[in-house]
Amino acid sequence: MKIAQISDLHFGCTFPEVVTALRTALEDLAPDLVIASGDVTQDSTVAEFAEARAFFATLTGPVIAIPGNHDLPGFDPMRFIDPFGRYRRAIGADLEPDQRRDLVDIKCLNSARMILPHPNWANGAVSRRQCRDIEAFYAGSTTPWRMAVLHHPLVSSPELPLEVTVFGGERVKRVLAEQRVDLVLAGHQHHAFAEPVSHDGHTILYVNASTATSRRLRKQPNGFNLLRFTTDEVRVDQVRYSGSAFETFSTLVHRKSA
Repeated sequence: MKIAQISDLHFGCTFPEVVTALRTALEDLAPDLVIASGDVTQDSTVAEFAEARAFFATLTGPVIAIPGNHDLPGFDPMRFIDPFGRYRRAIGADLEPDQRRDLVDIKCLNSARMILPHPNWANGAVSRRQCRDIEAFYAGSTTPWRMAVLHHPLVSSPELPLEVTVFGGERVKRVLAEQRVDLVLAGHQHHAFAEPVSHDGHTILYVNASTATSRRLRKQPNGFNLLRFTTDEVRVDQVRYSGSAFETFSTLVHRKSA
């Protein structure tokens, strides 16, 4: 099974040639599923959401998406009246569209918040209710792999240029480990990495994606991740834009934790 993780598209602030190259790369790779892990728009405008919706419609395979902090209106009354209204109407009514596949069960979490107890509302949060949802979802899981997806990363590489606070982050990491989740996908930092982390003997592979198409680059070119699953291992290809096309930059092969 092949899953492409694209993140931080930021329609409204893209390189048009990179958008075209991304579409071509996804057509060539033909993943079984495309996951868009947040920030599909730059400023959460109706026009940007329409552009994002049109892009997703050109992809031949199934797509699931979650919102990011940029998908909430900024200095706009709608942030408090109907924070995810534009996202729901353009991208999808379900902000946490879970999937059960033959090889992997996928739990999506919306970590974007209308308001936070922090001066930087670009940060994220995972609630106790969402932790209970994680437990309920994986209670019936029988697939070889368990994966969670959110916009804000729970683990950061030392090389990352953007600090992130996720309220409830330590609690959700504990719950994910208790539920034997194998992978956690995120975006937000515009910096790709894959790092296994041990939690009381259980290893979770944290996979972060760069920005797929945005002009807001941070130390890395545009890129996305391609995950190839077999029963007992997953290959994570970091794919980067080379100036004319997307090409595989690095590969990590990860085997399931015992």
